[in-house]
Amino acid sequence: MYKLIFILLFIPTILVSQNDSTKTEKALKVVPLITSTPLMGWGFGVSSSYLYDADKSTASKSQLLIEGQYTTTKSYNALVRNNLWLNNNAFLSSSQVVYSSINNEFSDKTYGEVEYNINTIILTELLMFRVADRIYFGTPLSYKRLQYKPNNQGGDDFISGNGITNENSAGVGLALSYDTRKNKYFPSKAAWITARINTNPSWLGADNSYGALIVDARYYAQGFKDNDVWASQFYGHYSSDKAPDNGLPTLSGKTQLRGYPAGQFKAKYQTGAQTEYRYTINKTRFRAVAFFGVANLSGGSYGFEGNSRDDDGWYTCEGLGLRYMLQQVTGVDLRLDFVHTSEGDISFYLKVNQAF
Repeated sequence: MYKLIFILLFIPTILVSQNDSTKTEKALKVVPLITSTPLMGWGFGVSSSYLYDADKSTASKSQLLIEGQYTTTKSYNALVRNNLWLNNNAFLSSSQVVYSSINNEFSDKTYGEVEYNINTIILTELLMFRVADRIYFGTPLSYKRLQYKPNNQGGDDFISGNGITNENSAGVGLALSYDTRKNKYFPSKAAWITARINTNPSWLGADNSYGALIVDARYYAQGFKDNDVWASQFYGHYSSDKAPDNGLPTLSGKTQLRGYPAGQFKAKYQTGAQTEYRYTINKTRFRAVAFFGVANLSGGSYGFEGNSRDDDGWYTCEGLGLRYMLQQVTGVDLRLDFVHTSEGDISFYLKVNQAF
């Protein structure tokens, strides 16, 4: 284990060595992508971050992120995300394409050993326009196609018992945000608050129209040292009564609580918070972090024939991590996290960009 940690910590130095001068910093960085979770086993892949100026204004650096990964459960995923800032940050276009085939494997107190596959295509687009100083208004657009296939009897029972069905639908919504971040990738002394209403109407393919209110509030304070950051986040996701299983909020590192596999724990309402201290190690490219998160799931779920998940309750995660500054100008980091959850699971992740 100690040899593995040593290798992971020095992979960035070996593979992405660069001149320390920010003036000569390369715009493209390619790094390994490694994860280990109880649900999906070991995952190996590659991630790349490309920073560029989308126009000649003083807008923040835009970022094109491309990554792909394959795991020991024969799961794979590919992601392309582009955050485009234009006209002195008066306009943001955030686009994402995800394709994945995930073999979920876990033990459930009701269904025993559960194994099933989720094949997913997701396309999202968020258009935001600055309407006043630091205030943005816009619309999220989405398309998703999800197909579920059991890999054993437990998986078949889990899918049918929770009213999980395939979906092929599109969504549209409204978004409002307040953003004081000067650095979009490693903010400090800043706030970023977003409220979003998403809808998936039946006329865009949903079996029953449903929607959700999502609130994401983040605050980045200066730490005990000038270069340290204390980051905190509140997150709430509240779905409507007839949201299908794939429309429910789920515990995961993409929203809150690293260490939880997306899709295993869900309910109609999710409320939680997390905090992370980011300590800069002397004047090096390395940062050490410690984090803690807590979330509550409530409201059960909506399922066909009265079926419903039973994941209501409190969940926590805590962990330690290390960061390596891939791109100093913007503070884009390679992130190594070791996580322990209240479910007793231990995971680690080597990825690009901050968790929040």
